[in-house]
Amino acid sequence: MKRIFISLFILATFLWAKNIAYSDEVISLYLNQNDTKVIGRLLPTNAFEILKDQNDKVYIKINGYLNPKSPSVIYFNNSQRIIVAAFSKNTKLNFSYIKKGKNGKWDQVSLKIWADKKDFAKDNKKMLKRAKELFTNNCGICHTLHSEKEFNANAWPSVFRSMVNRTGIDKKDQWLIIEYLQKNAKDFKTK
Repeated sequence: MKRIFISLFILATFLWAKNIAYSDEVISLYLNQNDTKVIGRLLPTNAFEILKDQNDKVYIKINGYLNPKSPSVIYFNNSQRIIVAAFSKNTKLNFSYIKKGKNGKWDQVSLKIWADKKDFAKDNKKMLKRAKELFTNNCGICHTLHSEKEFNANAWPSVFRSMVNRTGIDKKDQWLIIEYLQKNAKDFKTK
């Protein structure tokens, strides 16, 4: 009897476990499963939950924060411009509000949306390690390598973009490195 109970418990845990995934590349987002028009992009290293897997697309849930002044962007936390996903400005998105922001903090939201299916990872450790290696091996060629903690999270994207054309970093890896730098910045705040 005890074995049956344990087996049922393990099965229930498996069935109810969230299917959290990460990508090391930018992922195209769509309002509907059969759409071909891209309406947004999910940036690398950010967690999302796979709700449904259908052919070449997955139905996912993205959690993050929405600045009322930028309603087409989901951010990583409630006060910094670390982008999780960005959408076309005229796209009508159906956000589920988890918690309204107070005292200047942004609203915590959830969004269910379709995405291109890729080879997703179960965590972001390897991709962050690769981002660090790309940064270290390419961004100290012309000058002394900047420390990840040298700039704040909101400054890193423009600092990186001002110098990336002088490096050998592939365009497909640029957002991976920006996300790495922002999530290791001197003022980075976890959720």
